[in-house]
Amino acid sequence: MSKEESPQRSARPRRRPMAVAVAVGLVVGVVGGLAAHLWWPGEDGGSEPSTAAPAGSRAEPVRSAMLGQRRVGVDVRARELGAPDFFHGQARLDLVDAGTAKAATHVAYDGGEGHPWYPPEVVLIGNRATITPHEAMAGPGSSPDNEYRTEPHATAAAEDDPDVHAALETRWLAQPAHIEALLDGATGVRTHRDGGTRTLTGSTPLRALAADPAVGALYLPYATDRPGSAVRFTLVVTARDLPKSLKTRVPSAADTATGDQSFQVKYRDWAEGEPITARPGPTPAPQWTAAD
Repeated sequence: MSKEESPQRSARPRRRPMAVAVAVGLVVGVVGGLAAHLWWPGEDGGSEPSTAAPAGSRAEPVRSAMLGQRRVGVDVRARELGAPDFFHGQARLDLVDAGTAKAATHVAYDGGEGHPWYPPEVVLIGNRATITPHEAMAGPGSSPDNEYRTEPHATAAAEDDPDVHAALETRWLAQPAHIEALLDGATGVRTHRDGGTRTLTGSTPLRALAADPAVGALYLPYATDRPGSAVRFTLVVTARDLPKSLKTRVPSAADTATGDQSFQVKYRDWAEGEPITARPGPTPAPQWTAAD
């Protein structure tokens, strides 16, 4: 299964009638409506992205290790079950640089028990999303002729399209820029070593994350509700500084058992698969893994 290593406009989330999406690939379950209109910089995923980390960056070893592997698979779980915009699923990322990541995700609507799934694939390159019906199945995300469709402005489309919304958030959660913002903005980081594995724990002010140009998209609504709060994180890395998992707890005004919303990313399949591209034609993006 997993090969660990290889040689918004920002606004508060809007609520809609309950909708559930589960994924094969990005198995996405979205409960409630879409969150804020996500902000994402530039057609290429960042305006003038920098490949250099700040001097004294805590994140530099992890960032460099991730970029050295270039491609990675992830499992993602976002928010508490039953929360607006809850989802869980899988994706594959192609890391161009620390601030630019292409993403391929599989998503599906589940109409309820006993109803079929129609999982499209969402490929994100910059701020452009390409959505392709899975194999020969037609579903809610497909065009009438069962061919792919393109959203030239994914962040705008995400307001009304839960597949694109979840794909954007998945890329945001898993990319190196998120880890860099957490570690370098942290007020303190503790490290626990267990053999070749290191576990880094700390907290980063919500305001700092909301202001970050690469990952502020989701944090701004939470910072608006809880401006003086901090995000707690746990990052587990291997002896080669490659992430194994990242967990964050974000203070939220939502009614949850802990008062927080949790986000989890598990990393796998480093350096596997082909580059993520958006090719023309009826099936432009067979992007999953080398095994597929």
